[in-house]
Amino acid sequence: MDGSHELFSRGEGIVSTRYEDGDAVVFVADFGANDVAVDVVNDTVIVVTDDDQHEFEVPAGETTARANNGVVTVEVQA
Repeated sequence: MDGSHELFSRGEGIVSTRYEDGDAVVFVADFGANDVAVDVVNDTVIVVTDDDQHEFEVPAGETTARANNGVVTVEVQA
């Protein structure tokens, strides 16, 4: 995957990365939890882990989100 990598957040013990790949912007965050739920509402990604809820604003566009083993991947197509 060809893209530029940029660390965009390191808060609350969550390491996340943003990179661009063609017409897509991809955000990846490791929540370190096994039980993670993710949803997209308008331009907001909502991540729920155990007892916490986190919200992230993403650029406007067609957005998909998925979680696997505590790692959340969000892809926004321009």
